[in-house]
Amino acid sequence: MFSHHEPVPKRTDSIKHYKVIGKAELHNLIDSIFELEHVTSKDLDLMSYYASLLSSTKSDSVRILKFRSNNIMTRSKLAHLIDSVLELKHVTTKDVDLLNYYTSLLNSNNTDAVKISEFNLSELSFYSEEDEKLLFPLTPTDSLPTSFNLVLENDLLSYYVSPFKGVVTSNYGWRDKRMHNGIDIDLNKGDKVCAAFDGKVRFAKKQGGFGNVVILMHPNGLETVYAHLSKLKVKPGDIVLSGQTVGLGGNTGHSHGSHLHFEVRYKGHAVNPATIISFFEHKLYHHTITVKAYKQKLSAFPTNSNLHKVNRGESWNYIASQYGISTKKLMTLNGVSKRYYLKVGQQLRVN
Repeated sequence: MFSHHEPVPKRTDSIKHYKVIGKAELHNLIDSIFELEHVTSKDLDLMSYYASLLSSTKSDSVRILKFRSNNIMTRSKLAHLIDSVLELKHVTTKDVDLLNYYTSLLNSNNTDAVKISEFNLSELSFYSEEDEKLLFPLTPTDSLPTSFNLVLENDLLSYYVSPFKGVVTSNYGWRDKRMHNGIDIDLNKGDKVCAAFDGKVRFAKKQGGFGNVVILMHPNGLETVYAHLSKLKVKPGDIVLSGQTVGLGGNTGHSHGSHLHFEVRYKGHAVNPATIISFFEHKLYHHTITVKAYKQKLSAFPTNSNLHKVNRGESWNYIASQYGISTKKLMTLNGVSKRYYLKVGQQLRVN
């Protein structure tokens, strides 16, 4: 039982695995959220989920599954949620967005039940039907903006979960005269590898040097890649939530020892995962990123970071000294473990 002094359970912790509870207890969970002094949009989403469970079964027990964003709830409950947002002492932009979303649902449906869904993941696609079958279909960079922002996580989209909490053994960049488009994370054969964000499985099969590989499409245009798996746990077309197992760790394909090869791509173009994700703290550096196109390539940085444009003759050591940080820190910020020749016009993250 939760009192109003206790935090509402996070979706990735308390309700990741289902359990069966009584409807009376579920009523108490909803009431405990109403009693919170500061109600966030996360609390409202969780409350709507509990309310949908109450209205969707006639039995005395309710099966609580991992949170999903396609809940069904009554219009009266939806109106109550809107009132709760209006009563907040401190309203954020996220709360305003949520309020507008709930209001649009209330005004656009004449039935007594309203379906809450920010994204219909089953219809998600940003490639042609033929390109979807390719390993990495590339969208021409000249068709993309030179600079744009992407939301990685929020209350209505998704939350990041580390694919596997292991030691990074190889970074993004040139390796053995070949481009390594992701990072390698140490694991044992059979370890569970999970989805980093909510998404739809576009590709799941054995493919050359990647071995058994899963590629997930995400609503913001990103794709995440999970390679060298010993076993696939999903198939093309499946909808998965962050934290859901997509495969088991292994050593398939061109691999020396069990590990996970993990990539982040935007419309087919690889970006350095370590510039947007801390694989030491297992969290995002920021909830939004800025993506920049440069000579047929894309780079991504946390939106709240400062960038330095490389000038002729500048080195890693020189740039680091200009901003009062160590060369090692500069390299870590930019997701590399070895110094390489800097190109004029290239941008480096400096904080």
